[in-house]
Amino acid sequence: MNFLRQFHDIVSNQEIDFSDKVIKLLEFGLEVFALEFAIVSQVDDKLYTVIHVVAPDDAILVGTQFDVEGTYCAHTLKANKALSFHHASNSRIAQHPCYENFQLESYIGAPIFVGKKVFGTVNFSAPNVSKPFSEESHDYVELFAQWLGNEFARNASSERLVKKNYMLAQVEEVARIGSWEFDLLENKLYWSKQTKAIHEVSVDYSPNIEAGIEFYKEGESRDAIQQVVQEAIEQGKNWNIEVELVTAKGNNIWVSTYGEAEFENGQYVRLIGTFQDVTKEVLLREELKKQKVDAERTLEDRSILLAKISHELRTPLNGITGMLTTLLYEKSGQKREEKLKVALRSADILLNIINEVLDFTKINHGELKLEPCHFLLKTVFVDLASLYLPLYQEKDLRFDVDIDISEECWTYCDNTRLTQIASNLLSNALKFTEQGTIKLYVSARVQNDDVILNLRVSDTGIGMTETFMKSLFSPFTQELNKDRKKGGTGLGLAIVKELIDYMGGTIKVSSEFQKGSCFDIQLPLKLGQPQSHDTLHTSDIDFSALPLSILVVDDNQINRFVLKAHLEKLGLTADYACDGIDAINKCKQNKYNLIFMDCVMPEMDGIEATRILRDEKICPTDKTYIIALTANTSADDKAACKQAGMDLFVSKPVKNTAIEQAIVAANEHFLM
Repeated sequence: MNFLRQFHDIVSNQEIDFSDKVIKLLEFGLEVFALEFAIVSQVDDKLYTVIHVVAPDDAILVGTQFDVEGTYCAHTLKANKALSFHHASNSRIAQHPCYENFQLESYIGAPIFVGKKVFGTVNFSAPNVSKPFSEESHDYVELFAQWLGNEFARNASSERLVKKNYMLAQVEEVARIGSWEFDLLENKLYWSKQTKAIHEVSVDYSPNIEAGIEFYKEGESRDAIQQVVQEAIEQGKNWNIEVELVTAKGNNIWVSTYGEAEFENGQYVRLIGTFQDVTKEVLLREELKKQKVDAERTLEDRSILLAKISHELRTPLNGITGMLTTLLYEKSGQKREEKLKVALRSADILLNIINEVLDFTKINHGELKLEPCHFLLKTVFVDLASLYLPLYQEKDLRFDVDIDISEECWTYCDNTRLTQIASNLLSNALKFTEQGTIKLYVSARVQNDDVILNLRVSDTGIGMTETFMKSLFSPFTQELNKDRKKGGTGLGLAIVKELIDYMGGTIKVSSEFQKGSCFDIQLPLKLGQPQSHDTLHTSDIDFSALPLSILVVDDNQINRFVLKAHLEKLGLTADYACDGIDAINKCKQNKYNLIFMDCVMPEMDGIEATRILRDEKICPTDKTYIIALTANTSADDKAACKQAGMDLFVSKPVKNTAIEQAIVAANEHFLM
């Protein structure tokens, strides 16, 4: 499009004559094709005469004549179309007289026609090898030839004037740029074929200035075009603007319109210009602007979120560090226990915040994966009700529970995510309700091979305004915590909505400010298969009597110390390794039947170490039980651990109950 614009600027320049235009076109062609010599020739029989030329140091002069057969143009004339060579010495014309005499390696040219008769050629050449000429280059040189031929014709007769109009139509079609002309004296408006196509009118449509302006969209665009036309008529001012118009078929498009005034004897007599559909360019530009604004807003919102998360992290961290610090000087056993409980509660809060952030990150990057299992559906909500009842009682809130689910209703889904959804709603109800009642209603009905779960959580809390509800599930624009001053990251409901959508369910919210809120959820769950009710009971087990030889592998000294404390509490001792290589060496020296293996370590990680221990039979599966310890808890991570040969997966932070059940599982493994 840049080529066509510059071409148009040269050929439409009213301030220079024809010869100057030709020279400027030749100079422009040399720039486009990156060559050195440019010639417009006239061919009469077998005589080739230079009539316009641009050459270094005037090496070729106007009037110079050659035998046509001694020029590359002989091939162009025989081909009757644009022709090019970029490496003549390596082509079929290597023996041509033109190459032998002038050593011209690169050439592109096209025949100039006046009517149906060959007038001559326009060609560009250089002694250097160039890049191969593209079809677009051939189109350009033919465009030069067409314009020159039509100009020669216009200067000769009216028949040649017709050819000029044909050439301009070709330019318009190639460039998709229409032209127009308005005769001020006759008050007549002319549109080219392409201009009519842009307006989506028929080819026989006869425009007028009033109807033409009516096409522009009412308002800013129409006002703009009326103003520039008026200024052109009254002051002779040119214009080049982008405006919106509505085509004859009712389509909204953007056009770039250029116009200038022509005058005779000091009087403006006509307006001429070009017209181009730039809808795609405008829409792309606007989309990029919108994306830029959205990106800036997202960055700002993320900064706010990070600041909020940073603030929320400090509270539980303060509880942990504060309580543990004062424990160093606390003499009272009762107070030590109270402070430890506060520290543990703070650690749970901290873990919940981290999990929320990690969950949202997974969702935001499309990495969330459900981990379904078979379970009794009712137990999820019975456990949640028993967990939240004392919390509501502490605030003197009434908690009404109605669980309408069969005792034998087994489902197959991600029970952890299901619990997360319900728990988040119950926690919000607790957070934002100061008095009154919180209700939990759950029902389930079997439909074909599915279980349709309906969950409702309602409260008599602070409620929400209509404005706020529009951003209820938006993680960055939500003002919930800011207005209510209740703390939290503001990610909870956003995660709930994403989980429900991911599970194929729906959520509806109704609320009235200062009166309460109600969340209704429907989830389609798969029917599950009954499973064994056996669970591991560790309270009566004497762990110190178990015949276990234990190795703990972790590169972090604190993590090793924590696990050591867990094991010592159970009356167990262990050896310790600081990475995978150290673990392999210790296993070669000692026989361990239980290994706690950290997955992420320097030098050699736990997965690679396990793979070597299994493959080389250092720790075969029937002799050694390997438990993975990691903070990476995705399904892919678990699959990688299993594939490497690990038997069990325990996520960090590690709790006493998880360690106890892992040891029991290992002991039962050897008893099987």
